[in-house]
Amino acid sequence: MHYEITHALSKEAPSGGGDQYELHDDVQTYSPLTDYQSKYFAHELQRSYTNDHVGKLAGLLFDAQVEPKPHQIDAALFALQTPFLPGVILADEVGLGKTIEAGIVISQYWAERKRRVLIVAPSSLRQQWQQELHEKFLIPSSILDAKSKDTLLAKADTRSHEVLICSYEFVFRHETSLLKAWDLIVADEAHRLRSFWNGKAKMAEAVSHVAHGAHKTILLTATPLQNKLEELYGLVSIFDPEYFYSLDAFRERYIKNRDLTGDDDLVERVASISKRTLRKDASKYIRFTQRMPLTMEFTPSPDEVRLYNLVNDYLQRDELFAFAGSQRHLSALIIRKRLGSSTYAVASTLENIATRLADEVAAGKRRDNRGGLFIADFEAVDELEEEIVEDAEETTTQPKTAHLDDDTLKRMRAEVDELREYAELARSITVNQKAVRLGEALDRGFERLRELGAAEKAIIFTDSTKTQEYIARTLTEAGRGEGLVLFNGSNDSPQQSAIYKEWLQANQDGDLITGIHAIDRRKALVDYFRDHGKIMIATEAAAEGINLQFCSMLVNYDLPWNPQRVEQRIGRVHRFGQKHNVVVVNFSNKGNVAEQRILELLTNKFQLFSSVFGASDEVLGAVEDGLDFEKRISDILTRCKTAGEIDVAFKDLEERYAGEISKEMSSAKAKVFDNLDPHVQDRLKAYDQQSGEVLNKFERLLLAVTRHELRNVATFEEDGRTFVLHEAPTTGAPTGRYFFKSKPLPSAHQYRYASSLAQHVTTTAGNHDTPQRELTFCLSQSKRASNAVKALAGQSGELTVNLVTFTMQARDEDISESYMLAGGMTDCGQYLDEEYVADVLALTCPEVGTQPVAVDVTKLEPQLNSRLTELEKEVQGRNSRYYDEQEELLYRNQQDRKAEHEGKIREYRTKEKEARKSARQADDPMEQLRLKREARKWERRADQADDDFRDARRKLQDEIDEKLDMIEQSLQGTQCREHLFAIRWRIVP
Repeated sequence: MHYEITHALSKEAPSGGGDQYELHDDVQTYSPLTDYQSKYFAHELQRSYTNDHVGKLAGLLFDAQVEPKPHQIDAALFALQTPFLPGVILADEVGLGKTIEAGIVISQYWAERKRRVLIVAPSSLRQQWQQELHEKFLIPSSILDAKSKDTLLAKADTRSHEVLICSYEFVFRHETSLLKAWDLIVADEAHRLRSFWNGKAKMAEAVSHVAHGAHKTILLTATPLQNKLEELYGLVSIFDPEYFYSLDAFRERYIKNRDLTGDDDLVERVASISKRTLRKDASKYIRFTQRMPLTMEFTPSPDEVRLYNLVNDYLQRDELFAFAGSQRHLSALIIRKRLGSSTYAVASTLENIATRLADEVAAGKRRDNRGGLFIADFEAVDELEEEIVEDAEETTTQPKTAHLDDDTLKRMRAEVDELREYAELARSITVNQKAVRLGEALDRGFERLRELGAAEKAIIFTDSTKTQEYIARTLTEAGRGEGLVLFNGSNDSPQQSAIYKEWLQANQDGDLITGIHAIDRRKALVDYFRDHGKIMIATEAAAEGINLQFCSMLVNYDLPWNPQRVEQRIGRVHRFGQKHNVVVVNFSNKGNVAEQRILELLTNKFQLFSSVFGASDEVLGAVEDGLDFEKRISDILTRCKTAGEIDVAFKDLEERYAGEISKEMSSAKAKVFDNLDPHVQDRLKAYDQQSGEVLNKFERLLLAVTRHELRNVATFEEDGRTFVLHEAPTTGAPTGRYFFKSKPLPSAHQYRYASSLAQHVTTTAGNHDTPQRELTFCLSQSKRASNAVKALAGQSGELTVNLVTFTMQARDEDISESYMLAGGMTDCGQYLDEEYVADVLALTCPEVGTQPVAVDVTKLEPQLNSRLTELEKEVQGRNSRYYDEQEELLYRNQQDRKAEHEGKIREYRTKEKEARKSARQADDPMEQLRLKREARKWERRADQADDDFRDARRKLQDEIDEKLDMIEQSLQGTQCREHLFAIRWRIVP
């Protein structure tokens, strides 16, 4: 069974106009098929076509819960049609959906049973990847962590049935465990690997080692270049260290001698391994909505100011007993964020710290490196960012104990009392001024939504579950409780559980229920918010992996310090499919200089809350480690005691992350990456046209074959796109109601091409016994009769249908294209090509003869052989591209080696010349002799380098000749011809 489903519509579109691909023809009346037509359609569905046509992805796109845009199809096909490369870079600008592109590629590998797939992503995006794979592509996945790695990697050693997802930190820590023969590795936010070129990036080095065991690696990054061209060398070397041969060769050709070589050669080489679409290229196909910032100022109460100052002074002390040295920076970071969230959040945090410290006092001993305790203290109260948890785990070692003297115990007791006083003060503040302004923010935001014609829905983000509960109480008391729903890490409150129970009942026996408790609860809450809710109050758990495009207002009740986190939050609502401009509300604390500067930094320098996409490529690319950025802010707040010091420190931070790259680098980036293909608009336009045609035809053929093959075990409703399966014809096909992708239904199963039911349908159809008989086709009963075939009314003749498949190898991949080789002849002697045959077989056939007939296919052979020759030339022409690209890679590798060699020779000759010049100028005979010997040493090294290069060049030439012979052999390919059936036909009015 072939899983690559393609249709070369440009070659085989039946004559008679565009209505061949219109679905509405089938909606009117269903015409039963014969086994002959069902067999023909099944092979149409199963055959594989050229790698650069949308049809290659038809089956995958039909199954997916997403409709890719043309540029996403373009990028996915690019990744799939470069089998001679061990990796590619997908570098679309921010916001254009690189995850979808990678998801399509993963789906293709999955369909081909190449399922050893590893995704490496920032830890904060792991759950989002898991959710996207499941919801959009129905592909199961698991997250690799320290606890699950042994079990999951053992499964991967046998036959993996799920994609594995891990963080960059995990690769760094567990590199050895990941050194496996992966089919595919996808690295998200891959700009983290740019500095691989300098030899100091240990994490990038670990990723590169793992990637060397992969058949294909895909790097996803909007910012492949930041400040140095060497970063490009570093990225490519992650998956192909030989592509530019060496760093010295790269520098010789593209940096030191750029004036001589120009950029064109580098542009061509980058175009072979990288695909980048700009927003201006995609704007024709995507309606980009804008962000509308709304800033709400508030002034904290005197007690809130007092609490902040007390806790801030505490955190700035040189000596603190509550935290081990290795955990102090994380502790301060979290406490400050809780302090900015609400008095309720910081109260419970301070109380927990005090209780733990009191326990140490009672025991009379301290514990060092208390990473595990640190996590327990905070995670029990609030959800921590995954990066913080991992960083804490990393510093955890075996506990050490130290007995304490009386003076130390006395100071520790004083700190316990102090912490409890702060916690008591926090608990006494029951009204927070930020919450007071929240109601006004919602009113102003909803007013804008009404102006936009958008639904009055808002999501409010907070860092803390305690703050979440407080906001919910405040809004409920203010009369805003109706349609209020909470979303957090556990989602197990009575209200959330009731929503979940109703959702389960409404969707029982359907595909929406995964059986994975956490995922189903998330879905239930999102569905409730979409259908019935007005306000969702969410923790960071909602910033990952859920689609809230039906909501057009977001409130950052607590503003993350990490710009990537902010983008992630806004991306839940401001995304593909969002029909309205999005209102983004932020709070400005007029009583806190530091919080004001954080908002200014994210607003002005990062531009997160305005324009179409928010942060620019350059800026987001500069923030490679979000936790590191948060630590820098935390450090400022810990060491700066005055408003002036805070102001200076934030100015320094702004300069560091301004994202301003040199004019020269901007020009190089635009030249090398932003203008890869001058025909990109034409190609995207073609894909935009093809995708609708391909999917319409695919759905029409699959629907027709399914109705025919399941006619005895299923009842088809209305136009046939929903049906009830009464009896399972194969294992793994549940009975019950089904829907095609174009018509989703609750409590039903999606009919997927990759499912066991659809595969049973197409396999059964493709294996029908189709002896030579006479088929009568009726024009008046046919809704799909083209003008060309109508001209055959009253005529009869013969036709034959064959499937011809061309197969070749590129690297270790089989590449195949298959075509319907069909032809017919009227009894009057008119030859009918494959388009005529397709038209005839699309007609309604009310009668199949019962008596055998003799069909003379030999008279069709000359035309069929002529068509076969045409196809062979087309396929060979396309396949020669692989030959050309392989040869080009080898040639450029030779040029790289030559450049490196010439650079060395220049260096040696220059040193020889300098030594001889110094020798001539030397007065001391011994010094003169030493310098002459040094000159001879450099002369010998230059001569030896020449000899070495000549040897290496001869070896490389032999290697090129050998490889070209192998490539030429593989490009010869093989040809297989399978006869499907031959019939006599009659067409009646």
